[in-house]
Amino acid sequence: MIRNFILSIFLVTLLSGCDDFLDYTEHSFYDDPETIFSTFNRTRQFLGDIYSKLPTDYDYDGIGNNEPNQSMRSAATDEAEYVKQNHDVQKFTNGQWTAFKALDNNWSKYYGGIRAANFFLDQIEGRTFEDYQYNEDFDIEMERYEMYPYEARFLRAFFYMELAKRYGNVPMPEGVINDVSEVNSLPRESFEDVIAYIVSECDAIGDELPVTWIGANFFQETGRVTRGAVYALKSRALLYAASPLHNSMNDLTKWEAAAAAANAFVTNASFGYSFDGAYYNSSDMAQGVFNNRASAELIFERRNTNSNLFEKANFPMGFEGANGNATCPSQNLVDAYQTTDGFDVVLTNGVWSAPGSSVFDPANPYDNRDPRLMQTIIVNGSTWKSTAVETFTGGLNGLPLADATPTGYYLKKYVREDINIAGSNSNTKEHAWVIFRLAEVYLNLAEALNEAYGPTTAPAGFTMDATMALNMVRERGAVGLPAVTGLSQEQLRAAIIRERQVELAFEDHRFWDVRRWRLFDTSNANAVTEDIYGIEITNTDGTLSYSKKLVDDRLWDEKMYLYPIPYNETTINSNLGQNPGW
Repeated sequence: MIRNFILSIFLVTLLSGCDDFLDYTEHSFYDDPETIFSTFNRTRQFLGDIYSKLPTDYDYDGIGNNEPNQSMRSAATDEAEYVKQNHDVQKFTNGQWTAFKALDNNWSKYYGGIRAANFFLDQIEGRTFEDYQYNEDFDIEMERYEMYPYEARFLRAFFYMELAKRYGNVPMPEGVINDVSEVNSLPRESFEDVIAYIVSECDAIGDELPVTWIGANFFQETGRVTRGAVYALKSRALLYAASPLHNSMNDLTKWEAAAAAANAFVTNASFGYSFDGAYYNSSDMAQGVFNNRASAELIFERRNTNSNLFEKANFPMGFEGANGNATCPSQNLVDAYQTTDGFDVVLTNGVWSAPGSSVFDPANPYDNRDPRLMQTIIVNGSTWKSTAVETFTGGLNGLPLADATPTGYYLKKYVREDINIAGSNSNTKEHAWVIFRLAEVYLNLAEALNEAYGPTTAPAGFTMDATMALNMVRERGAVGLPAVTGLSQEQLRAAIIRERQVELAFEDHRFWDVRRWRLFDTSNANAVTEDIYGIEITNTDGTLSYSKKLVDDRLWDEKMYLYPIPYNETTINSNLGQNPGW
């Protein structure tokens, strides 16, 4: 809560190892700033605790509490359905979401991060650490220390982005506030002003940070804010600001600004990002971007400590150790994956078809599809842990088995097949939640260019038009889909929406994308349904038949485009008001 801006006790997460800036191992408490900031190590530890507030979607509330029954926020979108019907994530879509029962309530967490960043910036200014000037590594430590303010400013800006995309207008306290009454009377600043602040911070700090922390002076550290992360944050912030939810008059200058920010990233000669040769290999983390800290596509990620709880929740039910808390991909999402020759696949009255495709086989409907399908989703017949998965009715991993997938699919993306979850051979491994990666920036560029200039115009200073930017994602080696060509602005908009849906599935984009695009408006040409579908598969003597089934008849209300301000916050600060409809 904002009222907690007064800092009296500081939780500082100690870091171990010189190769991972976010390797948390234990906690200590300090109540004296001179103690906290008296050494390089303690100062660094305090900054590490600010980093620890970065989000993940391994559990939908993003607080990383590692409870085995935590759904991904994806289960509140058309990407998936969560197995447990009494879980809080279901309240996003069943009408039980209110300001009194705030969901994904990270108001306190992110304002705590902002508070800590403000305090950190205030306390480290002007410190010289003279007591350590004769240490052998003093110069290196000071060089490292000089980067800390820029890292803290990025994290503060990032937390404001997390708040703004949830609540719209939010308070923006300036510096360290020690007056409780002042904190509890802060008004909300406009979404536009919050974005303008984020952009100004990115402009101020971007070129101060290194392109990479891999170097002798930085102790081969990874996981820290880089120049690329700053550029990516600016791109995302301006894209959200230009989107229909926050740009109802379709001010094209906002789209132009978003396009320029994405272009500044992709044309930056100092960046070494490139697309990986694979999308995701669940058994080999060296292939693809997910859970691979060495990925050439990875811009910024949040490290999670070694665990197997995500695997216990998401391994197909029927595998020993699986606990039936899975986030299960929907047929809605599966339908978005085209054939390898670029045609849509539909299931109508139990019959699969892909009109125009020369490679689609109705008897094997998941073959010859966009390769991201089988690298994101476990379908009937997929091999998992050397065993064929059976999601057909009566199969080893299908209904009526208790807690089996209600959609006919299990999640593969982010789930580590190289983890064992049962018996004496069980083990744990690291997970890395992607916050920014290269494909998102190209899709940002495609979207902004299309809205500002149309599908085939590349303004001065741009190396590609919107269609080319989209095809950078579609045609890369890991995907290999045919290029889209000759599309109108409206058609390319739909193609970009689809591409983000499949490329960024289960990366906590869809939940926000459908909101910023206002895709629940029935007048929107790309409107989505609230209904969630699955697949029912019947096995008759080895012959499979398929039918689409309704899994969840969800509710939507206009007010849900933004979160409600948590009720307890509005009682503390009457100047906050409440978002429309709540």
